[in-house]
Amino acid sequence: MSGTGSANTSYFMNAQTADRFGQAQPHDEGMHRAAREENDHPALVETVFAGFNVPEADIHCLNYIWLHPNLRLMSGGAWCWRGFVGSQLEADLFDMRDFVPDTAITDDGGDLTDVTLPNGYRYQVVEPLQSIRMTYDDPARGNGFDVTQTAIMPPAMLPSNRHFDQVMRSTGTLRLRGEEFEVNSYAVRDRSWGEARTEDPAGASAIHWLVAVFGDDYAVHVTGLQDPTTAHWRDDFPEDPARAAAMNRGWVWRDGQLLTVTEARIETEWDTAHRRQAAHRVVAVDETGAEHVLHGQLRAAAPWHTWSNVHMSIGLARWESAGRTGYGDSQVAMWTDFVRAALRRG
Repeated sequence: MSGTGSANTSYFMNAQTADRFGQAQPHDEGMHRAAREENDHPALVETVFAGFNVPEADIHCLNYIWLHPNLRLMSGGAWCWRGFVGSQLEADLFDMRDFVPDTAITDDGGDLTDVTLPNGYRYQVVEPLQSIRMTYDDPARGNGFDVTQTAIMPPAMLPSNRHFDQVMRSTGTLRLRGEEFEVNSYAVRDRSWGEARTEDPAGASAIHWLVAVFGDDYAVHVTGLQDPTTAHWRDDFPEDPARAAAMNRGWVWRDGQLLTVTEARIETEWDTAHRRQAAHRVVAVDETGAEHVLHGQLRAAAPWHTWSNVHMSIGLARWESAGRTGYGDSQVAMWTDFVRAALRRG
């Protein structure tokens, strides 16, 4: 899918299947050292994403650990903001560090089950596949958090056994610029490993990563492309609808059952002036044939140039479905060709 044809093996950049789930193991919480022996690509990654939110205050948080095992580097940190901001540095809390040697994990007997980044962000696995804890403290700026997450569902492992998502209940405290907030909400965490995520320009439209959580009993996750036949940019950035049909997948957690999404349609309303998504309509069909219709409105968003060749718009959406209200991530990744063609100021 990359414009240069290099091997980007990341699950969200390629066609997916509706196969049943893989199987997460407790050791998947740790670093997958064997991946370095299987794949010597410099873009090999291992990631730990564990965000949380305070919906009533339109606060969204993204905390990340991003390893490049073959380069012996890691990056990541803590990030929390309120509402809409135009730059990652406008956030109340933004402390991401790049180009950090990974020796604390790979050489010193450490592991991803308990790792502290140079900025003080600490990620701990309390009970494998069940509970984690995140802490951070920056007294000089009045920022900090101590949040524990407990699983409400088993990990949704891809058939490749190289990525899982898991909805968690978040509880704890958050301090932004001296103001205290209680954290009591839902969020998703995810883990990826063994894939090469290259930085090449992508020839696709925006990649969506959407999560809606309505309670312990109901959550929906969809990843993929906007339906190009309904997009405002369809004449400026032509795209084959078959690509979305092949890429759009996910899962549904409903009443104690974990179900695959066999097809999904994503429609996105854009705020082109700010180069970000504004709202979504999602129709996901699960393996039983049941249809899940969701409408999401962005309540918070911020840009993140995860690397120089990509523009990520990270947001918190308020979701409605069948009379219920929930919240969850709206993350959209965009590359040069799409931004130039589709999101020009109008």
